[in-house]
Amino acid sequence: MKLFDQSKNKKQKGDVLPSFILLKDMALDIDLFIKNFYDDWGIELPVSAKEEEHKDELPMLVTEINNMTIAVSLMPAPVPNDEAVDNAKTNLFWPEAVEVAENHQAHILVVVIPLGEQSLLEVATLHTKLCVTCLKQPNAVAVNAVGTVFEPQWYIESALIAFENNIFPIMNLVYFGVYSNDNGETVSGYTFGLEILGKKEIEILDSAHSFKEIFDFLTNIVSYIIGDDVTLQHGETIGFYADQKLSITESAGVAVDGETLKIGF
Repeated sequence: MKLFDQSKNKKQKGDVLPSFILLKDMALDIDLFIKNFYDDWGIELPVSAKEEEHKDELPMLVTEINNMTIAVSLMPAPVPNDEAVDNAKTNLFWPEAVEVAENHQAHILVVVIPLGEQSLLEVATLHTKLCVTCLKQPNAVAVNAVGTVFEPQWYIESALIAFENNIFPIMNLVYFGVYSNDNGETVSGYTFGLEILGKKEIEILDSAHSFKEIFDFLTNIVSYIIGDDVTLQHGETIGFYADQKLSITESAGVAVDGETLKIGF
């Protein structure tokens, strides 16, 4: 997996990258968040960032880090329109995801807004760090992001492994779906989250490869795309060794909305 260069993939002013931290009850300890954020990342938030909490106001933190506005806000209700429950159904690797989503009582809205010419990777990295620290809240039970619901410890460990090795936290910011329409005779896969990072979503359709092979291929190809800031094009081929030439075609998405790149794997 490639080291990532935060100077690539320029993000335009005004773009946001929201996530929702699911809570088992309606509470957000801003003091604890500020302490944990410093302990986790060595970044001291301005004292003025902690707003006074009045009886009629919900806990909220709004401040700037490296010319990016961050907002961490308690929302006193489940994620609207059953979005978290619907998204939880896509996570085949966490059997309890739907039950956890169904039972959450409130959520934390996490948003990063770049104020200048920060790279997509810089925005996404800060966003992931905020989510990791939010998950240290004692009532946090899941993360609703990139079209799925992640288990807290898995999300935290995936991010830490990425940052410790100076690689992009793709497992936190891109969802890799794998499924079969014919009881496993063929396997399909897709990404969800690449569009936020300025790239086309990728699909593999009706492949003879196994679930694990599809999953591993997708994670490897996304690591290459993000790490080297590669833009795949319709009509090209791609491969990980000299004689591997996999076709790339662009057409309407099957598992995700919009146009996607289909790789013939």
